[in-house]
Amino acid sequence: MGEESTRAEYNPTFIRKLPRLTFCFEMKPNPRIAVGEAYCSTANLGAGFDVFGLALDKYTDRVQVRLTSGRRVRIFVKGPTGQQIPRETKKNSAGPPAISLLRKAGLRTGLEIIIEKNVPQGLGLGSSGASAAACTKTLDHLLGLRLPNDELVRTASLGEKAVTGTAHADNVAASILGGFVIVYGNPIRTISIKPPPDMIAVVVSPQLPVIENKTRKARAMVPKRIEVKKAVLNIGRASAIVAGFAKGDIRTIGMGMEDEIAEPYREGSIPGLQRVRRAALEAGAAGVSISGAGPSVIALVDRTSHEPRIVGRAMIRGFAESNVPATWFTARAASGARIIETR
Repeated sequence: MGEESTRAEYNPTFIRKLPRLTFCFEMKPNPRIAVGEAYCSTANLGAGFDVFGLALDKYTDRVQVRLTSGRRVRIFVKGPTGQQIPRETKKNSAGPPAISLLRKAGLRTGLEIIIEKNVPQGLGLGSSGASAAACTKTLDHLLGLRLPNDELVRTASLGEKAVTGTAHADNVAASILGGFVIVYGNPIRTISIKPPPDMIAVVVSPQLPVIENKTRKARAMVPKRIEVKKAVLNIGRASAIVAGFAKGDIRTIGMGMEDEIAEPYREGSIPGLQRVRRAALEAGAAGVSISGAGPSVIALVDRTSHEPRIVGRAMIRGFAESNVPATWFTARAASGARIIETR
Protein backbone atom coordinates (compact mmCIF):
# COMPACT_ATOMS: atom_id res chain seq x y z
CA MET A 1 0.00 0.00 0.00
CA GLY A 2 1.19 3.51 -0.75
CA GLU A 3 1.87 5.95 2.04
CA GLU A 4 -1.10 8.24 2.84
CA SER A 5 -0.40 11.96 2.44
CA THR A 6 -1.52 14.24 5.29
CA ARG A 7 -0.39 17.46 3.60
CA ALA A 8 -3.13 19.96 2.57
CA GLU A 9 -3.26 20.78 -1.11
CA TYR A 10 -2.98 24.46 -2.06
CA ASN A 11 -6.19 25.43 -3.85
CA PRO A 12 -6.14 29.01 -5.19
CA THR A 13 -9.78 28.75 -6.32
CA PHE A 14 -10.93 27.94 -2.79
CA ILE A 15 -8.98 30.89 -1.37
CA ARG A 16 -10.56 33.30 -3.84
CA LYS A 17 -14.07 32.18 -2.76
CA LEU A 18 -13.52 33.03 0.92
CA PRO A 19 -15.54 36.11 2.02
CA ARG A 20 -13.52 39.27 2.52
CA LEU A 21 -13.45 40.24 6.19
CA THR A 22 -13.17 43.86 7.22
CA PHE A 23 -12.18 44.79 10.77
CA CYS A 24 -13.08 48.22 12.14
CA PHE A 25 -11.60 49.50 15.39
CA GLU A 26 -13.09 52.63 16.97
CA MET A 27 -10.32 54.50 18.74
CA LYS A 28 -11.79 56.40 21.65
CA PRO A 29 -9.62 59.24 22.92
CA ASN A 30 -8.70 59.15 26.59
CA PRO A 31 -10.89 61.53 28.61
CA ARG A 32 -9.15 64.71 29.72
CA ILE A 33 -11.92 66.34 31.78
CA ALA A 34 -14.05 65.03 34.64
CA VAL A 35 -16.59 66.72 36.91
CA GLY A 36 -17.65 65.49 40.35
CA GLU A 37 -19.18 66.73 43.57
CA ALA A 38 -19.28 65.97 47.29
CA TYR A 39 -21.65 66.97 50.08
CA CYS A 40 -20.86 68.91 53.24
CA SER A 41 -20.59 67.09 56.55
CA THR A 42 -20.65 67.36 60.31
CA ALA A 43 -17.92 65.80 62.42
CA ASN A 44 -17.51 64.38 65.93
CA LEU A 45 -21.21 64.11 66.93
CA GLY A 46 -20.07 64.79 70.46
CA ALA A 47 -18.13 61.77 71.72
CA GLY A 48 -16.51 60.86 68.39
CA PHE A 49 -13.77 63.50 68.20
CA ASP A 50 -11.77 62.95 64.98
CA VAL A 51 -13.51 59.58 64.53
CA PHE A 52 -17.15 60.15 63.50
CA GLY A 53 -18.55 62.02 60.50
CA LEU A 54 -21.98 62.39 58.94
CA ALA A 55 -22.63 63.60 55.38
CA LEU A 56 -25.47 66.13 55.07
CA ASP A 57 -27.52 66.75 51.92
CA LYS A 58 -27.53 70.55 52.20
CA TYR A 59 -24.51 71.94 50.30
CA THR A 60 -22.16 70.48 47.70
CA ASP A 61 -18.79 71.51 46.31
CA ARG A 62 -18.42 70.72 42.61
CA VAL A 63 -14.97 70.21 41.07
CA GLN A 64 -13.86 70.02 37.45
CA VAL A 65 -10.40 68.58 36.76
CA ARG A 66 -8.68 68.85 33.38
CA LEU A 67 -5.36 67.42 32.25
CA THR A 68 -3.18 70.07 30.60
CA SER A 69 0.23 70.39 29.01
CA GLY A 70 3.21 71.25 31.16
CA ARG A 71 3.50 70.20 34.79
CA ARG A 72 1.78 73.03 36.62
CA VAL A 73 -1.25 72.45 38.86
CA ARG A 74 -3.54 75.48 38.76
CA ILE A 75 -6.59 76.05 40.96
CA PHE A 76 -9.50 78.36 40.20
CA VAL A 77 -12.34 78.99 42.66
CA LYS A 78 -15.80 80.31 41.94
CA GLY A 79 -19.21 80.08 43.53
CA PRO A 80 -21.08 81.94 46.28
CA THR A 81 -18.68 80.99 49.10
CA GLY A 82 -15.40 80.95 47.21
CA GLN A 83 -14.20 84.53 47.60
CA GLN A 84 -11.78 83.92 50.48
CA ILE A 85 -10.54 80.48 49.42
CA PRO A 86 -6.77 80.40 48.72
CA ARG A 87 -5.76 79.55 45.16
CA GLU A 88 -2.23 78.41 45.97
CA THR A 89 -1.87 74.69 45.35
CA LYS A 90 -0.33 73.91 48.73
CA LYS A 91 -2.88 75.99 50.67
CA ASN A 92 -6.08 74.89 48.95
CA SER A 93 -7.50 71.59 50.26
CA ALA A 94 -7.84 70.24 46.70
CA GLY A 95 -4.15 70.82 45.86
CA PRO A 96 -2.21 68.21 47.90
CA PRO A 97 -4.62 65.36 47.03
CA ALA A 98 -4.34 66.25 43.34
CA ILE A 99 -0.53 66.24 43.44
CA SER A 100 -0.55 62.91 45.28
CA LEU A 101 -2.84 61.28 42.70
CA LEU A 102 -0.76 62.50 39.77
CA ARG A 103 2.27 60.90 41.40
CA LYS A 104 0.41 57.65 41.99
CA ALA A 105 -0.52 57.60 38.30
CA GLY A 106 3.10 58.25 37.30
CA LEU A 107 2.02 61.15 35.10
CA ARG A 108 4.12 64.17 34.30
CA THR A 109 1.34 66.46 33.21
CA GLY A 110 -0.34 69.66 34.19
CA LEU A 111 -3.71 69.93 35.85
CA GLU A 112 -6.42 72.56 36.02
CA ILE A 113 -8.84 72.39 38.96
CA ILE A 114 -11.98 74.52 38.97
CA ILE A 115 -13.87 74.48 42.29
CA GLU A 116 -17.46 75.66 42.45
CA LYS A 117 -17.64 76.47 46.14
CA ASN A 118 -21.06 76.17 47.77
CA VAL A 119 -20.28 74.87 51.26
CA PRO A 120 -19.98 77.90 53.59
CA GLN A 121 -16.64 78.43 55.26
CA GLY A 122 -16.10 78.70 58.98
CA LEU A 123 -19.39 77.14 60.13
CA GLY A 124 -18.20 73.65 61.04
CA LEU A 125 -19.75 71.99 57.99
CA GLY A 126 -16.64 70.43 56.48
CA SER A 127 -16.04 73.08 53.83
CA SER A 128 -12.39 72.23 53.14
CA GLY A 129 -13.21 68.53 53.41
CA ALA A 130 -15.90 68.73 50.72
CA SER A 131 -13.47 70.30 48.23
CA ALA A 132 -10.76 67.75 49.03
CA ALA A 133 -13.22 64.86 48.74
CA ALA A 134 -14.70 66.06 45.44
CA CYS A 135 -11.27 66.60 43.89
CA THR A 136 -9.93 63.24 45.08
CA LYS A 137 -12.94 61.28 43.82
CA THR A 138 -13.03 63.09 40.48
CA LEU A 139 -9.32 62.91 39.68
CA ASP A 140 -9.13 59.25 40.73
CA HIS A 141 -11.88 58.57 38.18
CA LEU A 142 -10.23 60.63 35.43
CA LEU A 143 -6.85 58.93 35.89
CA GLY A 144 -8.42 55.48 36.04
CA LEU A 145 -6.69 54.65 39.33
CA ARG A 146 -9.76 53.08 40.97
CA LEU A 147 -8.27 53.39 44.43
CA PRO A 148 -10.10 51.67 47.29
CA ASN A 149 -12.20 53.89 49.55
CA ASP A 150 -9.70 53.87 52.42
CA GLU A 151 -6.96 55.08 50.08
CA LEU A 152 -9.23 57.82 48.73
CA VAL A 153 -9.90 59.00 52.28
CA ARG A 154 -6.20 58.96 53.15
CA THR A 155 -5.42 60.97 50.04
CA ALA A 156 -8.19 63.53 50.68
CA SER A 157 -7.00 63.99 54.26
CA LEU A 158 -3.81 65.55 52.84
CA GLY A 159 -6.00 68.51 51.92
CA GLU A 160 -7.15 68.89 55.51
CA LYS A 161 -3.53 68.89 56.65
CA ALA A 162 -2.80 71.78 54.28
CA VAL A 163 -5.65 73.84 55.76
CA THR A 164 -5.72 72.86 59.45
CA GLY A 165 -2.27 71.44 60.07
CA THR A 166 -3.64 67.96 60.82
CA ALA A 167 -4.66 65.22 58.38
CA HIS A 168 -7.92 64.49 60.22
CA ALA A 169 -10.19 62.37 58.06
CA ASP A 170 -13.66 62.52 59.64
CA ASN A 171 -15.09 65.15 57.29
CA VAL A 172 -13.46 63.86 54.09
CA ALA A 173 -14.53 60.31 54.90
CA ALA A 174 -18.15 61.41 55.28
CA SER A 175 -18.05 63.41 52.05
CA ILE A 176 -16.45 60.57 50.06
CA LEU A 177 -18.41 57.62 51.47
CA GLY A 178 -21.68 59.24 52.51
CA GLY A 179 -23.85 58.38 55.50
CA PHE A 180 -22.35 57.90 58.96
CA VAL A 181 -18.65 57.07 58.96
CA ILE A 182 -16.15 55.78 61.48
CA VAL A 183 -12.46 56.56 60.95
CA TYR A 184 -9.90 54.45 62.79
CA GLY A 185 -6.40 53.00 62.66
CA ASN A 186 -3.05 54.00 61.26
CA PRO A 187 -3.04 53.89 58.28
CA ILE A 188 -6.58 55.23 58.15
CA ARG A 189 -9.41 52.77 57.72
CA THR A 190 -13.10 53.53 57.46
CA ILE A 191 -16.53 52.05 58.05
CA SER A 192 -19.71 53.54 56.58
CA ILE A 193 -23.15 52.85 58.05
CA LYS A 194 -26.44 53.91 56.50
CA PRO A 195 -28.26 56.18 58.99
CA PRO A 196 -31.88 55.62 60.05
CA PRO A 197 -34.20 56.99 57.34
CA ASP A 198 -36.27 58.97 59.86
CA MET A 199 -33.29 60.80 61.33
CA ILE A 200 -33.24 64.53 60.55
CA ALA A 201 -30.33 66.83 61.35
CA VAL A 202 -31.20 70.34 62.54
CA VAL A 203 -28.20 72.64 62.09
CA VAL A 204 -28.15 76.11 63.66
CA SER A 205 -25.37 78.54 62.78
CA PRO A 206 -24.84 81.55 65.07
CA GLN A 207 -23.71 84.72 63.33
CA LEU A 208 -20.41 85.33 65.10
CA PRO A 209 -17.31 87.26 64.00
CA VAL A 210 -15.21 85.34 61.50
CA ILE A 211 -12.14 83.78 63.09
CA GLU A 212 -9.14 83.31 60.82
CA ASN A 213 -7.76 79.75 60.87
CA LYS A 214 -10.73 78.77 63.03
CA THR A 215 -10.32 75.01 62.76
CA ARG A 216 -6.60 75.15 63.53
CA LYS A 217 -7.31 77.29 66.63
CA ALA A 218 -10.21 75.10 67.74
CA ARG A 219 -7.98 72.04 67.58
CA ALA A 220 -5.37 73.83 69.65
CA MET A 221 -7.96 74.24 72.45
CA VAL A 222 -8.14 70.48 72.98
CA PRO A 223 -5.67 69.37 75.69
CA LYS A 224 -2.90 66.95 74.83
CA ARG A 225 -3.67 64.76 77.86
CA ILE A 226 -7.10 63.47 78.89
CA GLU A 227 -8.06 61.99 82.26
CA VAL A 228 -8.81 58.27 82.17
CA LYS A 229 -12.27 58.92 83.66
CA LYS A 230 -13.16 61.28 80.80
CA ALA A 231 -11.74 58.92 78.19
CA VAL A 232 -13.84 56.07 79.57
CA LEU A 233 -17.00 58.20 79.45
CA ASN A 234 -16.31 59.09 75.82
CA ILE A 235 -15.58 55.50 74.84
CA GLY A 236 -18.90 54.41 76.29
CA ARG A 237 -20.84 57.19 74.61
CA ALA A 238 -19.11 56.68 71.29
CA SER A 239 -19.96 52.99 71.49
CA ALA A 240 -23.61 53.92 72.08
CA ILE A 241 -23.58 56.11 68.97
CA VAL A 242 -22.20 53.28 66.81
CA ALA A 243 -24.70 50.82 68.26
CA GLY A 244 -27.50 53.30 67.61
CA PHE A 245 -26.57 53.70 63.95
CA ALA A 246 -26.15 49.94 63.54
CA LYS A 247 -29.60 49.30 65.07
CA GLY A 248 -31.29 52.30 63.50
CA ASP A 249 -32.08 53.61 66.99
CA ILE A 250 -32.05 57.42 66.94
CA ARG A 251 -32.64 57.70 70.69
CA THR A 252 -29.51 55.66 71.44
CA ILE A 253 -27.49 57.76 68.99
CA GLY A 254 -28.59 60.93 70.77
CA MET A 255 -27.75 59.57 74.22
CA GLY A 256 -24.13 59.19 73.12
CA MET A 257 -23.78 62.78 71.87
CA GLU A 258 -22.12 64.15 74.99
CA ASP A 259 -18.42 64.91 74.99
CA GLU A 260 -15.68 65.14 77.61
CA ILE A 261 -12.70 65.70 75.30
CA ALA A 262 -13.24 68.70 73.00
CA GLU A 263 -16.55 70.46 73.71
CA PRO A 264 -15.82 71.50 77.31
CA TYR A 265 -12.84 73.49 76.01
CA ARG A 266 -14.59 74.89 72.92
CA GLU A 267 -17.99 75.87 74.30
CA GLY A 268 -16.70 79.23 75.55
CA SER A 269 -16.31 80.37 71.94
CA ILE A 270 -20.03 79.79 71.27
CA PRO A 271 -22.13 82.16 73.40
CA GLY A 272 -25.38 80.60 74.58
CA LEU A 273 -24.40 77.01 73.75
CA GLN A 274 -25.82 75.53 76.95
CA ARG A 275 -29.12 77.36 76.50
CA VAL A 276 -29.32 76.13 72.92
CA ARG A 277 -28.58 72.55 73.99
CA ARG A 278 -31.29 72.61 76.67
CA ALA A 279 -33.81 74.19 74.30
CA ALA A 280 -33.19 71.54 71.65
CA LEU A 281 -33.53 68.63 74.08
CA GLU A 282 -36.70 70.07 75.61
CA ALA A 283 -38.16 70.45 72.10
CA GLY A 284 -37.56 66.77 71.37
CA ALA A 285 -34.02 66.41 69.97
CA ALA A 286 -32.43 63.03 70.62
CA GLY A 287 -28.99 64.58 71.04
CA VAL A 288 -27.05 67.82 70.50
CA SER A 289 -23.41 68.63 69.81
CA ILE A 290 -21.11 71.20 68.28
CA SER A 291 -20.77 70.56 64.55
CA GLY A 292 -17.08 69.93 63.95
CA ALA A 293 -15.05 72.89 65.15
CA GLY A 294 -18.22 75.01 65.32
CA PRO A 295 -19.76 77.43 65.75
CA SER A 296 -22.73 75.58 64.21
CA VAL A 297 -24.66 73.30 66.55
CA ILE A 298 -26.34 70.11 65.33
CA ALA A 299 -29.33 68.33 66.82
CA LEU A 300 -30.53 64.93 65.64
CA VAL A 301 -34.29 64.41 65.62
CA ASP A 302 -36.53 61.40 65.08
CA ARG A 303 -39.15 62.85 62.78
CA THR A 304 -41.65 60.10 63.62
CA SER A 305 -42.00 61.41 67.17
CA HIS A 306 -40.87 65.06 67.06
CA GLU A 307 -41.06 67.94 64.63
CA PRO A 308 -37.58 69.10 63.43
CA ARG A 309 -38.86 72.64 62.75
CA ILE A 310 -39.92 73.03 66.38
CA VAL A 311 -36.42 71.97 67.47
CA GLY A 312 -34.82 74.46 65.07
CA ARG A 313 -36.96 77.36 66.29
CA ALA A 314 -36.22 76.48 69.90
CA MET A 315 -32.49 76.55 69.19
CA ILE A 316 -32.79 79.92 67.48
CA ARG A 317 -34.54 81.27 70.60
CA GLY A 318 -31.77 79.83 72.74
CA PHE A 319 -29.18 81.86 70.84
CA ALA A 320 -31.43 84.93 70.88
CA GLU A 321 -31.47 84.82 74.70
CA SER A 322 -27.71 85.40 74.49
CA ASN A 323 -28.21 88.18 71.92
CA VAL A 324 -26.75 86.05 69.15
CA PRO A 325 -28.62 86.01 65.82
CA ALA A 326 -28.60 82.67 64.04
CA THR A 327 -29.86 80.82 60.98
CA TRP A 328 -30.91 77.20 60.68
CA PHE A 329 -31.68 74.42 58.24
CA THR A 330 -32.67 70.77 58.26
CA ALA A 331 -30.91 68.03 56.35
CA ARG A 332 -30.94 64.29 55.83
CA ALA A 333 -27.93 62.04 55.61
CA ALA A 334 -26.31 62.41 52.19
CA SER A 335 -24.83 59.93 49.75
CA GLY A 336 -21.13 59.85 48.93
CA ALA A 337 -19.12 61.81 46.36
CA ARG A 338 -20.14 61.14 42.77
CA ILE A 339 -18.95 61.66 39.21
CA ILE A 340 -21.20 63.88 37.12
CA GLU A 341 -19.44 63.95 33.76
CA THR A 342 -16.36 62.72 31.91
CA ARG A 343 -15.28 63.91 28.49
